[in-house]
Amino acid sequence: MKYKFSGHQTFVFRYGWLEKGVRLIQKNPHGFLEDDVLIQLGVGKNMVESIKYWCTQTGLLTDIGNGLMGLTTLGKFIFGEKDFVEGNDPYLEDDATLWLLHWSLMQRALLPEDTWSSWHFAFYKWNKPEFTKRDLQHSIQSNACSVSASTIERDIDCFVRNYAGTRAKAGEENFDSPFLSLELIQGTSQQDLYRFNIGGKQNLPSELVGFAILKFIEKIGRQTSINVQNCLYDAGSPGQIFKLNEGVLMDYMVELTTVR
Repeated sequence: MKYKFSGHQTFVFRYGWLEKGVRLIQKNPHGFLEDDVLIQLGVGKNMVESIKYWCTQTGLLTDIGNGLMGLTTLGKFIFGEKDFVEGNDPYLEDDATLWLLHWSLMQRALLPEDTWSSWHFAFYKWNKPEFTKRDLQHSIQSNACSVSASTIERDIDCFVRNYAGTRAKAGEENFDSPFLSLELIQGTSQQDLYRFNIGGKQNLPSELVGFAILKFIEKIGRQTSINVQNCLYDAGSPGQIFKLNEGVLMDYMVELTTVR
C-alpha cells in the first residue's frame, strides 16, 4: 500500500475550483503549464497546484502525457467536453453530483498505480464510528511509518476540513468545501472528536447507490451477485464510501427494483 500526503497544498476543495480547472483544460490542454495560469484562474501559485490536484483526484481530469491534460468520461459528463452548455451539472448545483465526486475521489485508492491519503484510510480502514485527529494520525503512521508526523497531520487536517468544515473564530475568513453538504462527518461537543454519520442520507439518490454497487461488483470480479455484508464493509464498498448501515442499504436496494 502506497501513501501520498501532498498535492492539495493543505487547501480544501473549494466552491468554483473544479469549474475553473475544467474550463481551463477545455480551452487549452496545456493550460496548467501556461505562464499566465495564475491570472487565468485568479489564484496564487499554490492554489493552482491545489486546483489541479482536486480536478485530478476527483477523476475529472487526467494526465495524457507531455504536459497535456484532458477531461475524463466523468469530467465530460458533468461539465461537457468543450463547453459547459453540454454538461449535466457544470456548476455543481445538484447534491447528487457531489456524491458522485466523493465516490470518484474514493476510487483513487483502488487504482493499482495510485496512492492512499488520509481520507482513503479513514473511509476504508478506520472501523470505528468516531475518531480524533490524533488517533487517526497514530493509526496511519503505523502503516506509513516512513512519512513524517507533521506531513500526516496536515493531510488529516485537510481531510477533516473537507468533510466537517472549520471551526473558525469570530472574524476569521472561512472557506468551506462543497462536500460539507454531504454531512458524512460531524463535529461533536468535544474539541477534537468527530463522528461519521452512518445511516440514511437524504440527498443521496438510489440511482447513484445502484451505480456504485454495479461498479463495486465489477471491481471484485463478480458478475451477477454480491453478498450484502461485502457491499457494506469491504474496502471500496458503497457501504463504506457512503457510510450506510444494513437497513438503509436494503431500503436502497428495494427502491432500486422500482427504478426504470
